[in-house]
Amino acid sequence: MKYIYLLLLSGLIACSSQPEAGHEAFWGHHFAFAKDIAYGQEPKQKLDIWFQGQWIGEPTYWKTDTLAHPTLVYIHGGGWLGGSKDGIMPFILPYLERGYNVVTLDYRVGEASAPAAVDDCMMALKWLQKESKNYNIDPQNIVLSGESAGGHLALISGFLNAIPGSHPDYIGDKLKIKAVVNWFGITDIAGIHHFFAGKGEPENYASIWSGGVQRMDSISAIYSPLHRVSVQSPAVISIHGQKDSVVPHEQAVKLHQLLSEKGVKNQLLSIPEGKHLGFNEEDFQMIYTKVFGFIGR
Repeated sequence: MKYIYLLLLSGLIACSSQPEAGHEAFWGHHFAFAKDIAYGQEPKQKLDIWFQGQWIGEPTYWKTDTLAHPTLVYIHGGGWLGGSKDGIMPFILPYLERGYNVVTLDYRVGEASAPAAVDDCMMALKWLQKESKNYNIDPQNIVLSGESAGGHLALISGFLNAIPGSHPDYIGDKLKIKAVVNWFGITDIAGIHHFFAGKGEPENYASIWSGGVQRMDSISAIYSPLHRVSVQSPAVISIHGQKDSVVPHEQAVKLHQLLSEKGVKNQLLSIPEGKHLGFNEEDFQMIYTKVFGFIGR
């Protein structure tokens, strides 16, 4: 396997300008980077992995850590119509700093492509479980995360993976999703369509991805996280701005009300002045502190 050296400067960490107590000030040398690994046959079914170890010099140069590490699987957003795993570095740096392995993935996107994105994420989780030993990934300690449409995919993948028989690539008996960190993700697909239609904009990313209004109800009923919550669902922490005009804050509120009703551990961080990926420095400091406190529990 070809490894690409990735040097991550501690000054770029999104969550903190100073290392947390007990962490080294410089840590980028703890990681190697494997890019564009195929987890399926489709061109878009590729993933990247950051994994821990040590640079030991010639002749092998890299020695993978012998300990299994908790792993973040991060899924990019883009309204299911675009986006790329190559643009999400700010979201994963805090996890790398704290000793996680990180997996980022691409998936099929585009008009009328639903539910291919969900299928691809489930397939990637199945691949990850199969290959976990090769990267010292602890399959019983997985965190899913993503922003916007990526938040939706993290939620629905985590929820489906907790329901046996829910999907052909269900792997919940071998791979444990401990938590989902949901950055303003879509929880009700049809609700997005109605939100924009109510503003006189019937054509929107939810209807385009679903393939039109005629498919909306069937896609939404199966692939909306709001409809797949169960008592077995993983813990969820959501970050959502109350002034979000792309994914309404109400979507997060409804999800967390249902999670509480089912007895699932959850927390909603509502940011009063927050927009769609629009938070200030103080917000981000609070958010990451809350996120790592939540998943640490």
